[in-house]
Amino acid sequence: MNALRRILQETLKAKKTIVWLAFLMLLAAGFDISSPFIAQRLIDQLVSAFSLKQIIPLSVVIIAALGIFAVTVLARLFDTWYDYRLFTFVTKLEDELRFQAYQRYLSLHVLYHHEVNSGQIIGRIDRGASGVYEILRDIVGKFIAQPAFIVLLIAGVLFMKDPIMGALILIPLPIFVAVIVPLAGRIYEKEKKAHDLFEEFNREEYDVAANVLTVKHFSQESRETAKQRIMRAAGRAYQYEAERYWKVSEVLQAAVATIGRVAVIIVGGYFTITGRSSVGEFVLYVTLQNMAYQPLWQLSVLFAILRRSLARAERLFRVLDEEPKVVDSPEAFGLTLFKRGIEFQNVSFSYRKEREVLREISVVIPAGRMVALVGRSGSGKSTFVNLLLRSFDPQSGQILLDGQDVLRVTQKSLRDQMAIVSQEVDLFSRTVGENIAYGKPDATPHEIAQAAKLAYAHDFIMKIPEGYQAMVGARGVKLSGGERQRIGIARAILRNPRILILDEATSHLDTESERMVQRATQHLTEGRTTIVIAHRLSTILHADKILVFDRGRIVGEGRHEELLKSNEIYSRLYRLQFEE
Repeated sequence: MNALRRILQETLKAKKTIVWLAFLMLLAAGFDISSPFIAQRLIDQLVSAFSLKQIIPLSVVIIAALGIFAVTVLARLFDTWYDYRLFTFVTKLEDELRFQAYQRYLSLHVLYHHEVNSGQIIGRIDRGASGVYEILRDIVGKFIAQPAFIVLLIAGVLFMKDPIMGALILIPLPIFVAVIVPLAGRIYEKEKKAHDLFEEFNREEYDVAANVLTVKHFSQESRETAKQRIMRAAGRAYQYEAERYWKVSEVLQAAVATIGRVAVIIVGGYFTITGRSSVGEFVLYVTLQNMAYQPLWQLSVLFAILRRSLARAERLFRVLDEEPKVVDSPEAFGLTLFKRGIEFQNVSFSYRKEREVLREISVVIPAGRMVALVGRSGSGKSTFVNLLLRSFDPQSGQILLDGQDVLRVTQKSLRDQMAIVSQEVDLFSRTVGENIAYGKPDATPHEIAQAAKLAYAHDFIMKIPEGYQAMVGARGVKLSGGERQRIGIARAILRNPRILILDEATSHLDTESERMVQRATQHLTEGRTTIVIAHRLSTILHADKILVFDRGRIVGEGRHEELLKSNEIYSRLYRLQFEE
């Protein structure tokens, strides 16, 4: 119930709204139960008049009818007002929790995003926020709080009128809860297992759909379909068990509610026969008992829905509770305009304690120079760049920009002076112009077009119907690899960074696209401090400095000609590539 406690804590922050909702609910409940009392008075007057063979004035009936009409309208009016205020309150809370979780998700460190399935996390946030809505509005607000007010009012009035009748209405309630709650728990466990299996089924289904060409190339259609059948059947098995428990709970709740109703009819009828109660009071008892027990028919359903919604909300709070590994210190200040250089001083880093990825890295990168990082896969090149970006922080050592420790400056001011063009440029399912302007949202159309021209992207953009307003599709699927790269370069040019990071992006392109991207890259690197993660040595032969990485260390540093003569690892990489 930790999630329920968290939800209530969030709810109680708006104490004035809660008090106002309770007041509206009390008014609606009070007017709701007024109608049977008016009917009771009318019935008693009619019975008395009939027994005395008197004629009751029509005005009495009309006044009673108007009274019932008035209290019914008032009850619905306050109930509608309550429902609207509840809806606005709950949706605002739902949205706030959703945005908090989404912001936390975006702020979490790179390792977290590598380890989780992004679609699954977004789904948890969405379902968790919807779960909070269900709990507060549909379950607590509508089907627990309102009926509870009515039951308490009915019990209070009946205890004052006749304690025995009040007890007859109240006693079955705890019996009902004691019977239904354990069953609801079993239903929840079965549905939770079914939900987990269906979630796994959907994840597998999306995975297969994303790799459908591979499935077809290897003729695995039948195998994948059979696997889906097995996974679906496993989820259905738990779902069928849950449904059996549903039916048992429906029978039990019908039995308890019917016993309570029969008891009220028998005892109320006895009291009427013996003269302890009037006919009108007998009708009143039966009517109030029906009003009190009507919500019970949904309690078993509500308990199961409550537990399911709590499980979803719990996953939302797990995202909210995830601690960011990289945070600004309370004394963090904005980084001044980068001018002099970057320095790594004895920097070490490990993702896990048993193996260091970078060990005692010390290097100076002067401003305005191009530095290339080379080495085998896993040697530490990408980690070096991620530490500079503060995607995560080193366990020891310092990273300085113009002598300022990156741990002491704000992450925004650090990254505002950087731009990265990765090997696979990430594009949003937005327009071409919006993708180019992503690093500078206030850019004018003219600035966007100028950046595209420098990136040799303007011509192909203008050939697309709608030009800069054309949608690029999910992850830029409507563009070729070379076109996506040039959009990424245009985005970096428009951002006008002091420090540029290039994850060499031409190795998978055709010759013409590679030539265009290289020409665009030349415009981008002019006058900037550039760090290139090199996959092909032919592209960095003219770098001002080359850093050779091996097993987390820098084992060589210098220009191409120097390293070719003095560094065995670099010369071996060079020979292997050029022999190919």
